[in-house]
Amino acid sequence: MKTDKSTITVLLAMVFVCGVCSYACFGLTPFQEAYQRGAEAKIVFSIIDDDGSPVQDARVNVFFDMADRSKGRRVIAQTGTNGVCVVEEKTKGVLEIEVSCKGYYRSTDLISYIDMGREHEVKKGKWQPWGMVRQITLLPVKNPVAKIACIPDWKWTKELNKWVGFDLMKYDFVEPHGIGKVSDMEVMFEWDGAWRQKDYKGMSLRLRFPQKFAGGYYADKTPGSEYCGVYHAKTNDIYRGEFYFSDQVAARDKRGNVTSWDRHFFDPSKVLVVRSRCRYNADGTLESASYFQLSDVQYACDERGAAVRFLSIYNPTPNDTNLEPRQ
Repeated sequence: MKTDKSTITVLLAMVFVCGVCSYACFGLTPFQEAYQRGAEAKIVFSIIDDDGSPVQDARVNVFFDMADRSKGRRVIAQTGTNGVCVVEEKTKGVLEIEVSCKGYYRSTDLISYIDMGREHEVKKGKWQPWGMVRQITLLPVKNPVAKIACIPDWKWTKELNKWVGFDLMKYDFVEPHGIGKVSDMEVMFEWDGAWRQKDYKGMSLRLRFPQKFAGGYYADKTPGSEYCGVYHAKTNDIYRGEFYFSDQVAARDKRGNVTSWDRHFFDPSKVLVVRSRCRYNADGTLESASYFQLSDVQYACDERGAAVRFLSIYNPTPNDTNLEPRQ
């Protein structure tokens, strides 16, 4: 039978399409298949408090995400006397978790099998490791008395390369640069004033506490907790007198675009516990002080000048180390 060129072209096209479809249907790896269509995941949740004791009756709310988010499924479970519950459902590999319990601060978590490296292998339609244990800490509400200075906002100044006092209770620079009255600490922005990308070389922020016995130390946050600070300042810890953060351009390409940075930022897993407003006995020993905690110290610059931002939690009562804020 004679076959013309148009017929051959159609047949070749059909073969190509069938090959593509065949690859789409049968060429997916187990991981790709699970990401597109979902696979079963099983998690054993262990909910504990800050002392490591199990939390009973905690509500564990888990959203099992799918490639089409509208098809994701939500599973809610409750912990028993051992603080444990088990959830199981189909997912593309991402789980969004919220844990709550009366008398505790809420906590959130995220599980992504996709980011687990070799552990995210899918076997027989199940994400591995199957039945993995996830421990989450709920911090109890104890005795909230401390105050928050204000909703964190940028505080701007045109004072560069010189020390300027900052009032942690007023959350502002001291007069005449702001409404602050007491210099709990001093800040200095080291910067040449160039803020446009092509001219920007970098800047740094220094914090110092010139008073004797004043200063700060880093403390760990509880990951995912609604309350990410500490309950009490430690009076016997080592309070450092100065802290340094920087953001410097390390290299540019031929077009002037920044290709690398030399950065020393505030560690987001920490809080900075501060002692200030010190008063002294006649012999020079510490009579009283006020305690604060700062989280996520940030700084920035533009045509307005330089700015700093952080959350300031403080106890207005001298010598009271309680830093749990009243909600």
